[in-house]
Amino acid sequence: MLRFLPRKSMNIVNRCIRDAVSQAYRNVAFYRNTYDRAGIRPADIRGIDDLPSLPTVSRIDLMAGGPSSYLAHGSRPETLSVKQTTGTTGTPVTVYMSFCEQAFRKIVFLDAYSRHAGVKFPLSVVDVGPERKSLDDAILVRVGPHKRVRLFRDIPMNEQIHLICKTKAFMIVGRPSILWEVALAMKDRGIRPPRPRIIISNVEMLFGHVRALLTEVFGCPVADYYSCEEVGNLAWQCPVHPDRMHPNLANAWIEIVDRSGRPVGYGQSGRIVITNLYNRTMPFIRYCTGDRGIDLGEGVCDCGFHGPVMRLTEGRDVNFIVLPDGSEINPRNLYDAVNFAFPHDRPDWNLIDSIRAFQIIQETLDRIVVKVVPGPQYSEVFWPKVRKHLAALHPDLKLNIELVSDLTPPPGRKFHQVLGKLDNRWIRERGESADQFERRTRSESI
Repeated sequence: MLRFLPRKSMNIVNRCIRDAVSQAYRNVAFYRNTYDRAGIRPADIRGIDDLPSLPTVSRIDLMAGGPSSYLAHGSRPETLSVKQTTGTTGTPVTVYMSFCEQAFRKIVFLDAYSRHAGVKFPLSVVDVGPERKSLDDAILVRVGPHKRVRLFRDIPMNEQIHLICKTKAFMIVGRPSILWEVALAMKDRGIRPPRPRIIISNVEMLFGHVRALLTEVFGCPVADYYSCEEVGNLAWQCPVHPDRMHPNLANAWIEIVDRSGRPVGYGQSGRIVITNLYNRTMPFIRYCTGDRGIDLGEGVCDCGFHGPVMRLTEGRDVNFIVLPDGSEINPRNLYDAVNFAFPHDRPDWNLIDSIRAFQIIQETLDRIVVKVVPGPQYSEVFWPKVRKHLAALHPDLKLNIELVSDLTPPPGRKFHQVLGKLDNRWIRERGESADQFERRTRSESI
């Protein structure tokens, strides 16, 4: 089937878009209702040129109706692969795929990695910083000739360093902020790890100070990959021009649009919306990622790629959290302290019914504020458990809950799930002071 081709021509992309829109309208209640209200005939959508006539879709729009609304008719959630987004936009999303779609997504990741590293099997990968899940917590995972070592965030740093040195990985993959923590610990300890072929940075924005440290400690190239949990890899850094990215046409079509959903001109910044080309179980059509980018046109690149070119200008950005004792932790630890208090494993519970969106802010050394947009079934029952989790991070941390009506950032700004406003090594090495960081993020919190 064309949607499962790991490298797609523009002609095939158009055919996949036609099929995706047609099947979504026929099989998914959310899209049928949305298009009917807008007076849209799916037969009129013939390819990428027609996509702007469709409305854009937000996370809350998609998730509000529950699985019966956004899953294809006849899908049985208990038989599907399930992923949970990190919630960095304020509203976590549950992503469903068939196991065939999940396998294709993995194949495309490997194909995208080969753009830089010439992937060969047997393949050894170290995944730095994934979330530990109760039913899937094995550190070593083998699938045929592929070995994956998962360094979960709760593994002590000395053990993480030991596993990296022991594994001698072909490739190391992870979020920039977590890779930076590991590389910094190695540098401070005077450890020179085995040299991997490449380091792949994903999920968050890759800043210059992180790239420089990773190159210094590991002695290998660092490539930036733009990915999201909803689709997989969306674009990769051009091997010849590091300031550019090439969209991954195997997975999705990317548009750069204004706030009304209309395409912006070449060279102009706008919101990123994506259309998934392979997932028919849970379609994402003109779906807003919350990120921003620039469309640089298309053509034949010096690296040999023939197709669109883009630049990611604003994505997932973090600042470290400073505990009352002066130690610094990754903001993901603070997010986990809040998110793990919610009963995600309860089949009768849907986060968006209770909490439409939330944002975590460190105001002072000992005060954490969680701003919440309450849903129709909101309850205070979660917060005692959150307080318990915060006390595990440090006993002096205090929690304040603020109910707000909206957490939408101002025009042209990116929403940040966790905001740390205190001075720390991360922002200093980025070339900022705490005051500069505060001014830059002040308009991003409500």
